[in-house]
Amino acid sequence: MPELFESHAKRNIDPKKWLIGAAAFLLLAGAGYGLFVFTKPKGPTADDILAVEVRDAVVMLLDYKRFSGEEFHSQMLGKGRLETHKRSIDEVLFTYPRSSGEEFLEFVNTYFYDIRKVELGTEKDGEIKLGDYSVPASPNYGQLFRTNLANIKIDHRRNLKFDFKDVSYSPSLEEIKNLTTNSMIYGGRMLTQVPERSFKPSMFFANHGIMVAKPGEPSLKRLADDILKDTGPDREARIQKLVDFVSNEIEFSYSEALGGRETLKRGNETLMTRNGDCSNKTILLASLLEQIGEDYILLYCPRHITVAVPQGNFQNKNKLDFTWDSKNWMIAETTLAGFQIGQTLVNEPRLLTRVEYVQNPKNADVIIDANSYEVLKFL
Repeated sequence: MPELFESHAKRNIDPKKWLIGAAAFLLLAGAGYGLFVFTKPKGPTADDILAVEVRDAVVMLLDYKRFSGEEFHSQMLGKGRLETHKRSIDEVLFTYPRSSGEEFLEFVNTYFYDIRKVELGTEKDGEIKLGDYSVPASPNYGQLFRTNLANIKIDHRRNLKFDFKDVSYSPSLEEIKNLTTNSMIYGGRMLTQVPERSFKPSMFFANHGIMVAKPGEPSLKRLADDILKDTGPDREARIQKLVDFVSNEIEFSYSEALGGRETLKRGNETLMTRNGDCSNKTILLASLLEQIGEDYILLYCPRHITVAVPQGNFQNKNKLDFTWDSKNWMIAETTLAGFQIGQTLVNEPRLLTRVEYVQNPKNADVIIDANSYEVLKFL
């Protein structure tokens, strides 16, 4: 009668064979896992992600020229010019001045990954046309071409340099990206609602404090240190030196001041364009004061905005002062070249001392009515 269950002796496995089999299994499993690890597609590195973020920020600044300026264009693209970025269809259009074929080819190979993804326009009847876009064929427009955003090659590790009279502003592209994406400015809600009055329509104005750079923003910190390198520890002298820089080195922009819409620029954008109206000069000075840890407030006046600092040892010969939070503050006006805090007389002081609203950008979403002390609402 056959046994239903074999004895242990009959089924016993040779230990040596078992060990050999186990070793073979582990070897094959290890090889398979290693093959999986080495052939598995790797995700983007931190540097890859940074490169994309920098590229996107640079392209945006090149597209919005009033925020970047011609020097930024020249440092980023040489003779090339980004004309427009059509985000909805992922299309970026460029122009290049008339040049030799070798020069243009060198430009394309420098700033684009794949020349096959660069589509050139055609010249006809004195125009260069590409899709629904055209430019006049001229020395300034020798080539019109387009590509997609991912094909644009930007060296994300490079630095830029903007020389002023005695100092230079030298941001890295990563620092510009961090400012452009608002990670190094206070940020907040853009539009502020004026308190409703029975005799006035509902009004809104821009929240300037959201554009002020946070303390420790590297590019502006280096600039502030450079501006103050020959200035001693005297508080008033240091503040005045920063006011001198903004009032003298940054040209007043009448196009911004008289434009139909408010143009708010970050401090780096005002430096790169070298100009600004009262809004953007104020934002720049506030951003520099942040870098030296100096207290200040923003004063919103009718059709004007300015900075005020605690009086301290400043004299008050011009009577451009303002009392707030039980302290006397002196106006540091940036739109008048050579303005000296407490000293410089102005033709219409009421334009500076008729304060309607007060803000400390450290609380960017808090703007206070200077008369009623009401906290304004935001949209």
